[in-house]
Amino acid sequence: MRLLISTAAPVRLPLALALSVFSLLSAPAHSQRGALAAASSPGSAAVATHDEGPAGVVPLTRGFNTSLNTTSQHDSSEGWASLLTPNVAYRFNNHFSADVEVPAYMYINVVTTTVKKNAQGVVTKTISGLATRHLLLGDTTGDFMIDLHPRLFDYTLTSTLGIPTGDDANGLGAGQFTYAFINHFERQLGDTFTPNIELGIDDSPNLTNSRVLKSYEVVGTSAHFQAGLDASLPWWNIDFESDAYEELPLGTQTVTSTTIKGKKGKQVTTTTQKSVGEDNGFNNTLNIPINGHITLSGFYNRSLRNKIDTAGLSFTFLLRAAPRPADR
Repeated sequence: MRLLISTAAPVRLPLALALSVFSLLSAPAHSQRGALAAASSPGSAAVATHDEGPAGVVPLTRGFNTSLNTTSQHDSSEGWASLLTPNVAYRFNNHFSADVEVPAYMYINVVTTTVKKNAQGVVTKTISGLATRHLLLGDTTGDFMIDLHPRLFDYTLTSTLGIPTGDDANGLGAGQFTYAFINHFERQLGDTFTPNIELGIDDSPNLTNSRVLKSYEVVGTSAHFQAGLDASLPWWNIDFESDAYEELPLGTQTVTSTTIKGKKGKQVTTTTQKSVGEDNGFNNTLNIPINGHITLSGFYNRSLRNKIDTAGLSFTFLLRAAPRPADR
């Protein structure tokens, strides 16, 4: 199911986000993560900043790493889904790294349409419903990351290319090459809290948060804004992050829905009066390391604009163990 939606929403930068940028850049002390990277050996790096998954998916020291993520999630618009996502990553040095991954859906609910015709072959009724599909691919994504550690904050530029390997007929792919450029700024405060902000541009908001499987694919230029806080909890190296985000369309959007409800919890219809490609809400993620090779994660996404709740659990298995906090 594919439709074109014309949007005319103005580009706006929320005041709170602007204030966050000002406070971040005006802080006097150096980030602890950046200091750790500068003091380490030439082949080491600080923790990846833009959310590529649990620590260690992109290795912290020069070389390869591979991982496998298995996720089960529930979406209030489409029900349960399960997928496996293999990832191959390589760190070149302190500043440059890259990774590639492709999701494979073990099962997912997608829309099916049944057409009834009379004796003369004329369509008399069209019935839409959900059906479970197995072993479908999503779009492959490749990331190239640049990490910098100036005196006032840590910075990561993530450039993402989406490759159309997904089953777009079932709403699991964009049907074309897509991109995202995300600027991520963060500053560690003490040993526990790390506020962050993100500013970026993309033509598929699905690329900006790979952890949450959405029930629709959006293609069209959008501005990406995010502000949040990461907390490193003192128990068992647990990490919790909460972020508020805004995806603001800058032009015509193409929306492909996997469900009959589509966006905003209703039958998808074409409109030129509302920014159907727009989305905003909250992302919450909890990472609990089981050991150096296995991390248990839980996540919850609330889309305020579309009134969709998504929650799930995942296990990430690393070939190369994530470093202990004392080693970072």
